[in-house]
Order: sequence, then C-alpha cells, then structure tokens
Amino acid sequence: MNYFLFIVGSTFEYIGTLLFLFTLFRFGLDRRLIINVLLVSLLMSQASYFSRLDPAVGDLSSYIQFILFVLVLWILFRVPIFHSIIMNFAGIAALFTVQGLIILVASQVSDTSFSTITSNHATATAVQIITCLANIAIARTVYIKNWGFDFVPTSRRVYVEIRGTNAILLAIIAFAIVLAAILAVVFRNNYDEYVIAASVVFLLTLPLFLYFTLRKDTEDAA
Repeated sequence: MNYFLFIVGSTFEYIGTLLFLFTLFRFGLDRRLIINVLLVSLLMSQASYFSRLDPAVGDLSSYIQFILFVLVLWILFRVPIFHSIIMNFAGIAALFTVQGLIILVASQVSDTSFSTITSNHATATAVQIITCLANIAIARTVYIKNWGFDFVPTSRRVYVEIRGTNAILLAIIAFAIVLAAILAVVFRNNYDEYVIAASVVFLLTLPLFLYFTLRKDTEDAA
C-alpha cells in the first residue's frame, strides 16, 4: 500500500511539474506530448521510489532526478542540454517553493511538524496531489496571461555559447542546486530544517533566475 501511494503521489507531482514547464516555455500541449508526460511521470516515480530505498542516496534523490530529467528532456523531447537545464531548474525551483509553502500551511493548520506530515504516506500523497493541482493552476495562469519564454529551440543541434547571460544562468543554477544538495546532507536527520532551508534557497534564487531568463528571452528575440 505504501508503494502504491508513493507511486500515485509522485506521478501526479511529476505531471504537474512537466505541464508547468512545457507551458512556461511555450510548448504545444498536443496529444503526443501529454502521453509522453504521463509515461515519463510514471517511470520517474519508479526511479524516485527505488532511489529512496538506499539511505545513502535517498537524501539526494531530488537532485539525482534533476539530472535524469535533464537527460529525458534532451533525449525524448528533443530539447538541447543547455535549455533542458534551464527548464528543469525552473521546474525544481517551482516545485520546492510551491510544495514548501503547502507543507508549511498544512503544518500550521494541523499544528504538526513537517516530518510528521511527510512521513505519513496518506498525507504525503495528498501534499503531492495538491502540489500537482497548484502547478497546473499556475500553468493555466501563465497560458491565459500569455506569459512564458520563447527562446527554447525545437532542434537539439542548436549551438549555444556559454558566455554572457548563458554563463550567468548556468552559474545561478549550479549554485542553487549544489547548495540545496549540501543542505540535504547537512539536515539529513532534520527534515523540518531541510524543507525550510531548501525552499528559501530556491525562493531567493527565483527572482535572479527570472531576471536573467527574461534578459535571455529579449536577447534571443533581438
């Protein structure tokens, strides 16, 4: 039963994250893409489950999956590696920020710790499903408001120079991912502190990331 709840919750979580990503970067959500999203979400939920069985790997599972998702977008969705990194960082930052806020609200309402909420399989699954719905709602808002970015090419063979804005974006992403991974190890025995610290890292990084992403969008358009 725990396995089933984990797979259900993780699959929903990944579906919401991927739909947000593809909406934010203006991919056409056709039938083929949505089917691929469903299949990838189901497969990644399996990878997430089995990676967490090993305590030595479990704390870094989210960041291992970040690398896997970069490869998935590159291979399956034909997104160049550089752009896949940018897209996936937007996704993981949004996921940590949204889910962190949901867990924070849930803990305040129920007067329980973060670890208590996430250690219970039923409530953890509920949090993941709510996170999925929140990401879909954000994606819908992005679509209606015609926000988003246009610079992701449709071919993997696009040459990208790692300098200027591109180099700054990679530096921001590397800094946030490495810092969050270090925090996962430091707070491996204190989930409450880790959730707060990781959420703060991504929340503080987002404005800087969005500023340079918008600048890249403008530069590429010019």
